Amino acid sequence: MKKTIFALTIASLLSAPALASKEGFYIGADIASNSLDGDSFDTGVGLVAGYDFQVSPQVVIGVEGEYRNFGEDSLSEEGLTLKQKAYSYGINVKPKYYFNDNFYAGAQVGLHNLEEEFKASFEGDNYKLSESNTVLSLGVEAGYDFNRNVSIKGGYKSMDSDYGSFYIGANYKF
Repeated sequence: MKKTIFALTIASLLSAPALASKEGFYIGADIASNSLDGDSFDTGVGLVAGYDFQVSPQVVIGVEGEYRNFGEDSLSEEGLTLKQKAYSYGINVKPKYYFNDNFYAGAQVGLHNLEEEFKASFEGDNYKLSESNTVLSLGVEAGYDFNRNVSIKGGYKSMDSDYGSFYIGANYKF
């Protein structure tokens, strides 16, 4: 009986690092193909820093700060030039489900400050307008952990149902 208890204790101690192995601080970057109201916008980038909390062997909840640059789009016709650029920054909560030790799928919900800048030029006159709004960000993501530190990810997220981003990127966990 003592040997059984000792063996179970050793087994539980050895399996504990596997449970904690998904937890930790991470940074990441991605490149995105963006759209505005369903029309193609510009290629942009996203930067994240966050912390993953492992709540069970298969479930990890990440909390991250994100900066996303949506890029710039322009239109020129008969002396009129219009330019628009946008970026956002905010916080996301990302629950993930691990199907095995490496592959996961999850969702993302966040609250972001969306900054938009509009410029117009017509016959030498220039106009500029800036707008800032707090918006809801929703998304889905799938990823693969190559090891404890390096993972790749891909997904889709939308902000305020106006901006959409298909993205691929990588994270590095410390």
